[in-house]
Amino acid sequence: MNITDTMEVIEIKSKYGEHEMVIYPVVIYEGEQAVLIDTGIPGGYDTLMQHIRPGFSVGSVILTHQDLDHIGTLPQLLEAAPGKLNVYAHTGDQPAIDGRAPILKASPERLNGILSTLPQPEQDAFRSVFSTETPGNVTHTLHGGEMLPFAGGLQVIHTPGHTPGHISLYHPASKTLITADAMVINEGQLMGPVPQFTPNMDQALQSLNAFRELDVDTVVCYHGGLFRGDLQQRLDELVPSL
Repeated sequence: MNITDTMEVIEIKSKYGEHEMVIYPVVIYEGEQAVLIDTGIPGGYDTLMQHIRPGFSVGSVILTHQDLDHIGTLPQLLEAAPGKLNVYAHTGDQPAIDGRAPILKASPERLNGILSTLPQPEQDAFRSVFSTETPGNVTHTLHGGEMLPFAGGLQVIHTPGHTPGHISLYHPASKTLITADAMVINEGQLMGPVPQFTPNMDQALQSLNAFRELDVDTVVCYHGGLFRGDLQQRLDELVPSL
């Protein structure tokens, strides 16, 4: 699903634990390199790379937050570009992404259950990358408000609540908002974050107000895909008191 000639949304269907999952990462093509916004689930590297255009290598990764289905193939991406992969993440989630703090929603039991389905080398790589045994993974820390130099400018918006360092991204040139998990699409309806997976729901809903000042034609949700309706009306309905 093309947003522009150099920005596209890819649809990946996979099994995640005991559930089927469909995710929608975004890829931006710059020169001979691809910029990947979120990396999919553990064990999903080969499937992910099948969606990257031939002749392009992944040179940069923007991680919107620390959840397993967003950081899952980072170990393989790091291995494919040793010492060369640019990894962007917010300071609020950097400790978990660097392996210096536990991943917020991945209890040892849940993590073991997900990793146990993978070949042993992939299990070992994941545990090593997200541990104190290896150097930190984040090469570029974000705070919110930055304009990243991709696709002519990509604005970073700090949208905490789903995780402390959750970010969304806005591409002014195409009027595209990449919400990550700050919003989802359920049965064609644009919704706020899923309460079950959002530790601070009040903060997450407050974060949606950051979208009110944006001129948006297309919303991309990691869970749900594309929405091209009236974003501002949905915000009024979802956060009516603000």
